[in-house]
Amino acid sequence: PRPSPRKRVEGVKLAGRCYHIRMRLLLADVAGYLFRAFHAVGDLRTSAGKPTGAVYGVVGMLSKLRRKWRPQRVACVMDAPGATFRHKLYPDYKANRPPIHPDLAAQIPAAKEFIQAAGWPLVCMSGVEADDVIATLVKQGAAEGMEVVIASSDKDLMQLVGDGVLMYDGMGEKTYDADGVRAKFDVSPAAVADYLSLVGDSSDNIRGVEKVGAKTAAKWLAQYGTLDNIIKNRDNFKGKVGENLRAAIKDGGLDLARALVKLKDDVDIDGVGNIDALTPRAPNSEQWRKLCAEHEFRQFASAMDAAQDDNAKQNARMPAVIVSEESQLKTLLAKAKQSGVLAIDTETIGAPAMQAQMVGFSFTADGKDACYVPLAHTAAAAGEIKQIAKQKALEVLRPYLADANIGKIAHNGKYDIHIFANEGLQVCGVVDDTKIAAYLAEPAMPTSMPALAARHLRMEKIVFGDVVDKKTVKDFSEAPITKAATYAAEDAEAAWLLHRAIGKKMSAKAKHIYETTDRPLMPVLAKMERAGMRIDSAELNAFADDLRARMDKLESEAKQLAGHSFNLNAPRQLEKILFDEMGAPAQRKTAKTKARSTGEEVLETLAADYPLAKVALQHRTAAKLLGTYADALPRAVNPQTGRVHCDFNQTMVATGRIASHSPNLQNIPVRTAEGRRIRRAFIAADGMTIASADYSQVELRLMAHFSEDDNLRAAFARGDDIHRQTAAEVFHAKPDEVSGEQRRAAKAINFGLIYGMSAFGLSRALGVERAQAQHYIDRYFARYPGVAAYMERTRKQARDNGYVETAFGRRLPAGQRGGSQDAAAAGRAAINAPMQGSAADLIKMAMLAVDEWLQTNKMKTQMVLQVHDELLLEVADGETDAVRDNLPALMCKMQTQLSVPLAVDVRFGENWDAAK
Repeated sequence: PRPSPRKRVEGVKLAGRCYHIRMRLLLADVAGYLFRAFHAVGDLRTSAGKPTGAVYGVVGMLSKLRRKWRPQRVACVMDAPGATFRHKLYPDYKANRPPIHPDLAAQIPAAKEFIQAAGWPLVCMSGVEADDVIATLVKQGAAEGMEVVIASSDKDLMQLVGDGVLMYDGMGEKTYDADGVRAKFDVSPAAVADYLSLVGDSSDNIRGVEKVGAKTAAKWLAQYGTLDNIIKNRDNFKGKVGENLRAAIKDGGLDLARALVKLKDDVDIDGVGNIDALTPRAPNSEQWRKLCAEHEFRQFASAMDAAQDDNAKQNARMPAVIVSEESQLKTLLAKAKQSGVLAIDTETIGAPAMQAQMVGFSFTADGKDACYVPLAHTAAAAGEIKQIAKQKALEVLRPYLADANIGKIAHNGKYDIHIFANEGLQVCGVVDDTKIAAYLAEPAMPTSMPALAARHLRMEKIVFGDVVDKKTVKDFSEAPITKAATYAAEDAEAAWLLHRAIGKKMSAKAKHIYETTDRPLMPVLAKMERAGMRIDSAELNAFADDLRARMDKLESEAKQLAGHSFNLNAPRQLEKILFDEMGAPAQRKTAKTKARSTGEEVLETLAADYPLAKVALQHRTAAKLLGTYADALPRAVNPQTGRVHCDFNQTMVATGRIASHSPNLQNIPVRTAEGRRIRRAFIAADGMTIASADYSQVELRLMAHFSEDDNLRAAFARGDDIHRQTAAEVFHAKPDEVSGEQRRAAKAINFGLIYGMSAFGLSRALGVERAQAQHYIDRYFARYPGVAAYMERTRKQARDNGYVETAFGRRLPAGQRGGSQDAAAAGRAAINAPMQGSAADLIKMAMLAVDEWLQTNKMKTQMVLQVHDELLLEVADGETDAVRDNLPALMCKMQTQLSVPLAVDVRFGENWDAAK
């Protein structure tokens, strides 16, 4: 029989049976949230001066609660005005509390209006406290067999926690079950009231037993079990604390404390009736918008539109299907032929991706039946559920993955491509990666699956930590299949739903970049990751030995300079020696500890006058090279391929640049001997050569494009040496008379101004007086006035719009908020972002063009690495001439969209350094 709406909330189904989770009742302590929000949010006011901070905090928190817990029943509980029965028992109850702040009191009516407009049931009862109403609803909900969540941080409410009753502190992001309460108080929830009776509560003016603190109360309750037993055995307690206990019993103070602390769970809740009356109603959008307008809550104004059908979406969500028969898998996958779409996700153990093992996969071919196919769960995790043999299941799946006419939807699909490739399966026809799509649609917002599901689907995703806690369940193969299925199938379902939701949010420009560049680049990056690079481990091991020897020598020098031994790796010891013993001027303090900073920038400033600072800086550089590269890279070699495979991330950097990690190969020093030695260790395979293709001065060329400066564009059009040309202008010299030092200074000016460098920054970079640096800048802008106009124009766009754009239409978040220093930094970032972002777009489009050329011509050459404006290829013998002749044109195909020519330098070598 079909379960009733109350019993059927969510779950998993197997062979026609359905496993169900109890209905959830959420009880929100709004009074507590109001008080905490009032003090946490700060003095937030409307333009007319109306206080709104507490309401803002409450509305945001209650929305978060609804998304996180997805309750089927809700009660927002608040205190009613006036005295309660506790005041009759004890007139001085809460007498020591100051009057409610007028600004907080003024916001209570508005909080109630927001709650009602949102469709949340509101409960206020005279004569009792909100805690008593919550206790009564907890009792009623538990009697109905519901899971109850109390949203509060009030310790008094912890006495209600128990089987099926949790307490969630939203501001502290902590959830308490019975074990959590026990860990906090060292007593069980059932003993919390007795515990509070003994220790008292100064905030409520409940005195308890004098001199009895938390440890004593917990110790007594552990020994005697209950307060009644403690009272019965009062003569067993010795010393002053025993006297105080007996005095509190005798004068009735202990009984009074217990009467005040104990929550009343039999309140006659007029107007509520039964639990079903706490069903959330449809939001009143008109009233909600009106309230948001009054309180100037712009970000909440549109939230109700998405929440209108929240309950319908929750009720419409289907339980996950566990696929345990090969025939069942074939039937469900066949739907993909009809729909033309397959949303898919993999579950694995192990890392990195190329070494991970598949435990199962989830999919939906119609957006309705979200399925999980368990393949390699342990026997204990599987229980009575049968698992299809992995190879059989994957053979059924193979043709659907390979069929480019069936569009694939995934979240972080590059990972899934690797997992399937590990099993010998190829994924073709990716139509949507919701992580990359979200990055383009909302570039300033988080792109994780839980964040997207909450933002776009009003769905609180089950997170990995809910399935694998690392204590009882060490990895996904040990997760019970019924629980794993809900998590995994929800991923596939969410990807399907996000595919549609995010598409609606994407602007025309963003959609064009997504469809022509970022999405098609994802499988190309996967191919590069699988290719990897060969390294010379012996060379790196020798370099590691040299670095250790250098560090030992630097430690000896530091000891001599300090006059005694100390740990050069200990910032606090270095701080004391530099600033206290040597008298170096402190530059700034650390944000966390407020200690005097010994960061790299500080050490660089002090290095000229304090040799110890220079030695410490050199030691840190050597340690970083050792830990990040010399020692780490040989350990990163994949034992199956003998190569290093990094992970390219398309959604990490705000400017659109591709980031590499595990290992990060983009921060290897460029101009130092150490950096060159590391690059020397990246070698070509036998019968191959390394090619490095690098855009020449791409950001300066893009500055010429954006600024529309005639002189700058003309210089690039003529093929001038732009640094020599700038030096000639700044130093009043003929181009052929410019010295090497002048050209280096001009290079610092050219690149420095791209990054919005000030006169102060340039003076430090060139080692000249600030006035001289300002003179150089003035001369530069006199020669290239379009650059100055571009900078001002871009700062204004960032201030007005909150974003800037690349030459190809990619929107980059930018804004200027906070103090003058923050605004200056934001202005510099806004100036540089279009250049960095456009350069990122160029190299991405170049990679697509190069990949297509390599495939079309069936070449053995492969792209292996991308570092900012540089592309590395491993070139097969016999293909060198073709790569040299074609690569520049392929990488410059898109220059027709720019007003300046692009240039690419291609070099070859047996290793990265030789090619560089």
